[in-house]
Amino acid sequence: MTTIKDVAKRAGVHPTVVSRVLNKDQTLKIKDSTRERILETVKELNYFPNRSAQNLKRNETKMLGMVIPDFANPVYSEIIHGAEDQAAKEGYNLMVYSMKQKGTEHNKFSHLIEGRTDGLLIAISESEDQEIVELQESKKPFLLINRMIPGINHYVVLDDEFAGKLATDHLIQLGHRKIAHITGPFDTGTGKTRFNGYKQAMHSNELEILNDYVQESSYSIESGYSAMKKLLALKEPPTAVFAGSILAALGAMRAAYEAGRTIPNDFSLVSIHDVPFADALQPPLTTIKMPLYEMGQEAVKNLVQLIKKDTQSTHLTINGAELIKRNSTAELLSEK
Repeated sequence: MTTIKDVAKRAGVHPTVVSRVLNKDQTLKIKDSTRERILETVKELNYFPNRSAQNLKRNETKMLGMVIPDFANPVYSEIIHGAEDQAAKEGYNLMVYSMKQKGTEHNKFSHLIEGRTDGLLIAISESEDQEIVELQESKKPFLLINRMIPGINHYVVLDDEFAGKLATDHLIQLGHRKIAHITGPFDTGTGKTRFNGYKQAMHSNELEILNDYVQESSYSIESGYSAMKKLLALKEPPTAVFAGSILAALGAMRAAYEAGRTIPNDFSLVSIHDVPFADALQPPLTTIKMPLYEMGQEAVKNLVQLIKKDTQSTHLTINGAELIKRNSTAELLSEK
């Protein structure tokens, strides 16, 4: 294997000169002819710099870590895609970790702090705040995705409140008044803000929010199924349901099918998050498309700035929620 010393010997210069030319050191004062000779020698000898060794010298790994709750959740694939594409543009590789597979050790991030990555993207909501605080103490650059914690200024989130309002407004515009909401966990930022959007739409249209119509879920098929069964068992079930996640919506659809109810004849259903299979469901599901890919991109951009110490803090809210109308929502023709 050709080394930098081989290139230097053939070009008649010191190895440090070769290194500075390859790294485009603008402070290096040499003749243009010498620079050209070095570059031609590099091509002739088919020399490739040892990036791993260079990164080691700079105390870099050129690796970013991304922590998600579970690979089974389809929502995270688009975030990962955006983060991966942007990492490549920035000259980094991306490693994705699932907390479900990492066990329940005292600090879930401890194995990521010890030099394997230059920075971390944290896209989980169930982790205790104290674990994030411990990350600050480690001095490892990190950024929260879709989550905010008081006192931490490194995050990229979506406008979930607007998304919740957009979903609820859509149902109201179709004539629905008895609108239920299968929420996310109320101890998460997304669960609370999407619920706030639902409340905002209901209150601005002077519609009553019944306690029984608000069912908390854990963003899973099972919890969406359980919540929908409770709604269908009410003496006056809702005519429309806003599900706070695509998985909760899938559970709600299963519960409706088992109960012999049809969508949208018996009730309309809209969900946060658009996924590739939403159009293939029966009926095709009306969704709120969120800019997940863009969130992944922006998260990496801002994390790289933190790694390079180009900024002390970064906090960004990404707009762009969009209603995707399909057959699971319909105009209310008569009070049910």
